[in-house]
Amino acid sequence: MDFEKLKMFCKVVEAGSFQKAAESEYVSQRAVSQMMKKLEDELGLKLFERDKNKIVVTSIGRDFYLYVRNMLQKFTVNVNALRYEARTKQRLICGYFSPFDGALLREKLYHFINDEIQLTVVHESIDHLLGDLANGLVDLAMVLDYGQPGLVIDDPDLVSVDVYENEMIMGVSDLNPLSRLNEFPVAEIGGLPVLYYMPEENSHYLRQAFLSTLPEEIKASCAHISNIEQMQMLVSLNKAVAFYPKGLLEYVLTDKEHISYLPLAGASKRSKYRIKVIYNRRSEKHSLINNFLACFA
Repeated sequence: MDFEKLKMFCKVVEAGSFQKAAESEYVSQRAVSQMMKKLEDELGLKLFERDKNKIVVTSIGRDFYLYVRNMLQKFTVNVNALRYEARTKQRLICGYFSPFDGALLREKLYHFINDEIQLTVVHESIDHLLGDLANGLVDLAMVLDYGQPGLVIDDPDLVSVDVYENEMIMGVSDLNPLSRLNEFPVAEIGGLPVLYYMPEENSHYLRQAFLSTLPEEIKASCAHISNIEQMQMLVSLNKAVAFYPKGLLEYVLTDKEHISYLPLAGASKRSKYRIKVIYNRRSEKHSLINNFLACFA
């Protein structure tokens, strides 16, 4: 089934005959008749009662006509709206990976967008974001990058710009005596599972990044968790500890939830993280992207 059949069906109903509809579209009556027969076969519905000299729309045909006419009118209105926006607005599609880099993206977009920008925001895994950037489906992505060697971008067309830097800190339950220290002792990390948040476990990037922040002699049990509420529950009840990005968690977690957030003792250099904005150097929206990057200056 296609729009041409549906449009012709409406013309036949409105004209009252195959012949008049055919004349209005400069096609043969036979072509119109065959098109309507195919439409009925595809739907499994009888739309017309046929006689030698006339056609009569069935009751089901009348109901279907009202439905199709309404659908085609909405389609036309929506297409015209898209054409108007395409003429008058610049479209920017932004992606983010975690709630933390998403929070920074939100804060910057809040002050950046205006009536001239049509904004779309998507939430995807890192692998999906990089693929969408390479294929032109996303204009820019904001990604939290930590560990050594950090996020590796193989596509030569993708450009990465560091826009924010801070350190990772350890979240530990207030039920745990360690929460009363000023720093979290690195040697104590092996005592509980270390959680890391990731919407999809389709890459080893985050696990490797977490482990690289620790001295080689520390044997930590890292576990992926895809629900940040569950992560907070496990940490607050002293079932695990977790890494968090200092400076961003305040945007996401409005309540401390019985968790103390401590820097890692003696690991300030190893626990640095960066927020990257990634875009495609072949993008036609360089001016818009550069204006967005200027928000971080």
